[in-house]
Amino acid sequence: MPKIDELEATARRALHIFYVLDTSGSMTGTPVATLNRAMEETVEVLRKQAKSNADAELKIAVLEFNTGARWIQPNGPENMEDFIWEDLSAGGLTDVGAALSELDSKLSRKAFLNSMTGAYLPIIIFMSDGYATDNYQKALDEIRQNKWFARSTKIGFALGENPDMKMISEVVGNSEAVVRTQDLDLFARLIKFASVTASMMCSTSRTSNQDVTGADILKEAIDQGSAPESIVENVPVDVPESSADEKDSASDGWDADDWE
Repeated sequence: MPKIDELEATARRALHIFYVLDTSGSMTGTPVATLNRAMEETVEVLRKQAKSNADAELKIAVLEFNTGARWIQPNGPENMEDFIWEDLSAGGLTDVGAALSELDSKLSRKAFLNSMTGAYLPIIIFMSDGYATDNYQKALDEIRQNKWFARSTKIGFALGENPDMKMISEVVGNSEAVVRTQDLDLFARLIKFASVTASMMCSTSRTSNQDVTGADILKEAIDQGSAPESIVENVPVDVPESSADEKDSASDGWDADDWE
C-alpha cells in the first residue's frame, strides 16, 4: 500500500482556466460563430492535454457577459475531461462591471477555487469587442484587491474595429498581454494557443517563484511565429502595483495559507 507522502507527491493540484467572454449584440453573426468554433477546438486540445498532464488537474469555467453576466457551469468549474462546449448566442449590452463582480465573487477557496489537493494560480482569458455599457471601474478596483486575481495569469483579446483597448488592458493589467485583431481566424488560432501554452507553463511554474504572465504567453506566440508582433499595442493604462506585503505573502501564490 502506498505511503501517505507518496500519495501526496502524486496528487495533482487543480489548475482553473476561466474564460470571460463578451456575447453582447455586437458579437452577433460571424464573431460569435467564430468564438464558438474556436472554443470547441480549444476544449478538444485541452482535453487531450489534460490526460497527459501529471502535474495539474485542469478545470474550466466560462463566464459570459452581455446584459448581466452568467456562468455556463453554475455549479462551478468542471474537469477538462468531462467538459463539453455548448454554443453561445449574442445579444444585449456589454456589462463588463457585472462580469468582474461575478468573477470576483468566485475567485476564492470558499467558492470556485475549493480543492482538496490545492490550486495553482488561475488562468483568466478575457475577450471583448467593444466598450463597457456599465461603470466597470468600481468592480475593477474591487477585484484588484483579490489576491487570486492579482496574481493570476491574464490574457486579453480585443476583437473587431473598435474595441476598448484601455479597458481590456486595465482588466488584464498589462497592454502587452492583450491581443488586438480584426482577423477572426487569427483570434481562433491564438485563443487555442494561449490556452494550451498557459496551462503548460502555469502547471510547471511551481518550481520557481516567478508568476507566469499573459505577456509571457504572447511573447511565446510571437517567438514561435504563431502571431505577428503587431497584435500587441503599447497602451498606457493606470494599473496599481501590488504591495510588497502582497508579493511577499507567500513564496508560491498557491500555497498562501491565509488566502481565502
